[in-house]
Amino acid sequence: MIIGCDSMKKNITLIICIIFVFVAGLLIGTFILQKNNEIKTNEEKITNLDIKYNNGKKYYIIKDDYKGEYDYQEINLSEDFGNYEEASEKIKLFNTTEIFDYNQYSKFCEKWNLKRKYNDTNKKYMIVAYASYGKTIVEARLAHVIEDNGKIVLYMWENTDGVTVDIGAYFIAIPVKKDTYQNEINVAYTNDEYNNIVKYGSIQDPNNIEVKKPIIYIYPKEETKINIKLLNSQLLTTSYPKYDNGWNVIAQPNGMLKEIEGSRNYYGLYYEGKEHNVTMKNDGFIVKGDETIKFLEDKLEILGLNEREINEFIIYWLPKLESNKYNYIRFETLEEIESYMPLEITPKPNAIIRVVMDYKPLNEIIQIEEQKLTPQKRIGYSVIEWGGSEIK
Repeated sequence: MIIGCDSMKKNITLIICIIFVFVAGLLIGTFILQKNNEIKTNEEKITNLDIKYNNGKKYYIIKDDYKGEYDYQEINLSEDFGNYEEASEKIKLFNTTEIFDYNQYSKFCEKWNLKRKYNDTNKKYMIVAYASYGKTIVEARLAHVIEDNGKIVLYMWENTDGVTVDIGAYFIAIPVKKDTYQNEINVAYTNDEYNNIVKYGSIQDPNNIEVKKPIIYIYPKEETKINIKLLNSQLLTTSYPKYDNGWNVIAQPNGMLKEIEGSRNYYGLYYEGKEHNVTMKNDGFIVKGDETIKFLEDKLEILGLNEREINEFIIYWLPKLESNKYNYIRFETLEEIESYMPLEITPKPNAIIRVVMDYKPLNEIIQIEEQKLTPQKRIGYSVIEWGGSEIK
């Protein structure tokens, strides 16, 4: 009987333990579900965001900026980052999305020459820092912040675009509770970006602009004040520095440009224009997507670009070309380029090299005549331009 009682007690104890574990798990699961539902409910109440769904995916549409406490800085890190190789390594260290204590926040600001807005040592700080080499626009908008149960959730829109020698960056610091240890960032979109995603599967409208990223480099023999005019400027859709009846810069022999009225430095003048009539011709090249790099390296050197310009050209166009099975590629003649966007440059350069590549993705090889390219030479004071467009 005694053995039987002991066995019964053990069974009862085991049952009680199982029930306890089950109830505890149920309570924890209910708590987590409740917290997730609270976040979802809170999202629905955010007035700065719209929530839309497309193909089963949720999209946050930014309507207004966050009205709570935070510090936002747009900065130029060029002087601190050195040359391109040094900058690439430093950018990796600068870019972060972390929760810092006060000392970490203070040291980060000191290291990167940022303004330290906050002095509360009893707070932690959610830091979002992002830098990009050679971008005109590096900006962000904070739509909303939810902080709850040790976690901070951010809803942010970001934009990087353009071409400049500077290293653009933004920095966001948000004071948070001392027990905050986890963060989450949700990407927000503009309404136009969302509409493009629904229609085209991308935030950009592929039919909006066809003349992509023309950039102009200037190499005088000595420091020179130079004026450049785009004679069909009514076709411009964007430019940097801002085009105002021309660009007026001081150019150095190494290609560095400086505003005559201002302090910013550039390595090129950037613009984009409305589409113009680009069609496939009888000549050109048929290039396999995975052979794009070698093709562009060879042809761009013939057309007069130097190594840095070739590098920048390939970095921009490679993602658009190498993913296609084949591409029809043709380089416009100077006469064709001038008919669309003639340049007026004062003082007049010894050499002008303008390279515009037209391309069309192909699923199979077509027969065309190979385009004959005329080697271009840089002679003395030279102006170089490159750009391109997709044939629709």
